[in-house]
Amino acid sequence: MLFRILALVTVLGLAGYAAAQAPPPAQGAPAPAGEPVKDTIKSILDQELEPPPGGYTYNPQGRRDPFVSLQKPVEADRGPKTRKPGMEGFLIQEVALKGIVKTPQGHIAMLLGTDGKSYFVTVGQRLFDGAIIAMDGATVTFRQEVTDPLSPVRTREVKKTLYPSEEAR
Repeated sequence: MLFRILALVTVLGLAGYAAAQAPPPAQGAPAPAGEPVKDTIKSILDQELEPPPGGYTYNPQGRRDPFVSLQKPVEADRGPKTRKPGMEGFLIQEVALKGIVKTPQGHIAMLLGTDGKSYFVTVGQRLFDGAIIAMDGATVTFRQEVTDPLSPVRTREVKKTLYPSEEAR
């Protein structure tokens, strides 16, 4: 393949040199045929890019490309870049647990969002990067979706306690 590219560059270079050295055409004479060379090059490149019939083609099936550098930052595909308003637009790390109330139906937690508003949530409530999976009198447990494409785990549990000093113990 490298040989073909070098040959094409040489042909183009010589054609360009010959065109530069040639005397200008007389008026009424037809223009020189430079288009067939470009068409030939395009057809050769098209043949090299398309796989041969019955040849091998790579199907990633959701796996990463092995030829992309692991040090290159990868941005997760999160769909639209705008977040929904309310709790569904907050990341788990952005909300703060301010209170928990016990009712006959279960627990209700009060979370403070980045917009300064308080939200009342129950088990099953979705956030931008996860959902609430459990709640008791002092903690709320979230299942966070891990967006790191190199991480073997897809979810992790995050606990927020009503009394942050207990987290350090």
